[in-house]
Amino acid sequence: MTINRPVSESGSFNPRIVFGFVLCCAGISLAMFGFAAAPPNRSAKEAAVATAGSWSLVTSPNTSSTLENDLYGVSCPSPSNCWAVGAASNGSGYDTLIQRWDGISWTIVPSPNPSSAYNVLFGVTCWSASECWAVGWYQGTQTNNAPQTLIEHWDGTSWTVVTSPNGDARQDILTGVACAAASNCWAVGYHYSHMNEAGIFIYETLVEHWDGSSWTIAASPNTTATQNILYQVTCTSTSNCQAVGYTTANTPVGPFQTLIEQWDGVSWKIVASANTDPAHNNFLFAGACASSSDCRAVGYSSTPQAGIAQTLVQRWDGSAWTIESSPNVSTTQNNAFFGVACPAASNCWAVGYNSASGVIQNLIEKWDGSSWTIFPSPNTSTAQANVLEYVACTSSYDCWAVGYYNNGTTNQTLIEHYTAPLPPTPTSVVSRKNHGASGTFDVDLPLTGARGVECRSGGATNDYTLVYTFPNNTTVASASVSSGTGSVSSSSPGPNQNQYTVNLTGVTNAQYLTVTLNGVLDSTGGSGNVVGPQMGVLVGDVNASGVVTSGDTNLCKAQALQQVTTANFRSDINASGSITTGDVNIIKQNALTHLP
Repeated sequence: MTINRPVSESGSFNPRIVFGFVLCCAGISLAMFGFAAAPPNRSAKEAAVATAGSWSLVTSPNTSSTLENDLYGVSCPSPSNCWAVGAASNGSGYDTLIQRWDGISWTIVPSPNPSSAYNVLFGVTCWSASECWAVGWYQGTQTNNAPQTLIEHWDGTSWTVVTSPNGDARQDILTGVACAAASNCWAVGYHYSHMNEAGIFIYETLVEHWDGSSWTIAASPNTTATQNILYQVTCTSTSNCQAVGYTTANTPVGPFQTLIEQWDGVSWKIVASANTDPAHNNFLFAGACASSSDCRAVGYSSTPQAGIAQTLVQRWDGSAWTIESSPNVSTTQNNAFFGVACPAASNCWAVGYNSASGVIQNLIEKWDGSSWTIFPSPNTSTAQANVLEYVACTSSYDCWAVGYYNNGTTNQTLIEHYTAPLPPTPTSVVSRKNHGASGTFDVDLPLTGARGVECRSGGATNDYTLVYTFPNNTTVASASVSSGTGSVSSSSPGPNQNQYTVNLTGVTNAQYLTVTLNGVLDSTGGSGNVVGPQMGVLVGDVNASGVVTSGDTNLCKAQALQQVTTANFRSDINASGSITTGDVNIIKQNALTHLP
């Protein structure tokens, strides 16, 4: 038996059933899609990207090895706490399926089922370890057994059903959920509205809101199309959310066009979204935002005549949605996206499937800040159909994708994990100066907490030297000033193999300055850029208070003619190796200057 996401009682086209859920029918012949025999090619660029990290199959449980188990959504509040949701056949119907990752393994967690027939969860989101929501539908008790909304809540101890409203008694489906705050969550989907004069069933968007105490239906706009479907929602704040889906024309069979609605803190509004062609089918199934002005929405497009799906990615830049180029394993076979995650502006993942090899296989693509590339992803077998439905990331170095594979008899859960070596993190950063015969002394620039203040003069050309120390031997491609006034005059490894030295010039006084090390690679394989920490530059600020006062003058006078040591080197403002009236005069000249 197949779980379908109902769209119309009249049996109108559901694109995700055709492409995403075709595996659920064990008796369907893959040959009907005209799969090509040629395997996908890996480009040189793709191979290079793969070295940064990799996807691997992770064992996931099933309620039965002979009955269908599918996963459709995943959310990860932390690297050691993830939730995946879906449905599992019980032999005569379907029960909700919820699995949890505890940092070691995936296990099935008990979840309630309000119906004795069908219970399906499509989306999940977690605001915290003790605050998660899962949404979907269950078969209602009406005489027509129509689907009704299903919302379940995790409180840190157990999953329970929470009352949710319905737009109509005929069909009400929730497919996506997101939270902007613990007491501000949104669930989206669609519901049956009415039948028009031509006898066509009309479906409209369904949006529900959690205010901390109850779920209520929120007003959401619709086009004049026969179907207005929302599949997923993502929020960057309480006043900025994006919901994506698709519409039909004024017929139940298309052409289908993308639909995007935005929440601005007051109301939901339809915003213009791009399509490959007005005569082509265009569908969006998921969205993700790195920020309020940097979002992606993914799905697929197809020509009505050929019916071949090709990947579709749209980007929101804060003012408009535009199509972003994305590759396909084959231009003559199906390629589709069902999920997307963007842990950073220069790091997004889109997941789905392709059929280029003659068997449906996973499709994973990565956005690196400049382009989308096909990324290597494992499959249970080159002879078994594999589909990824959704993806979630805790960071750019830790992501999970879920879906299902067909073992030749039935569907079983599929979970994949992306890991990459964490970027190198320095153990210390210091501003180093030579104080003549007294030796070299360092001003510590703390990695966290209060910012370090360099109080010594940079000399005639305002020169300073930063020394980074790492836990492992490290190489660095380059260094640059990323904020503040000044420039890198030179940089080089050393003085030890786990250290890197940056020489600065033209550094102005009374400012915060940040240096970025680009292309840092350590001996464990960790790579990335190292930003900061900030260095406060305030000549004469002996006590690091952030302002030069008589207190600094008095500290310097108290050390006059004393040997320069680790205890008093901050009073040697000109780094001459002796604390003299020259240092006192420099402090007086900078009296009342302060950091911003």
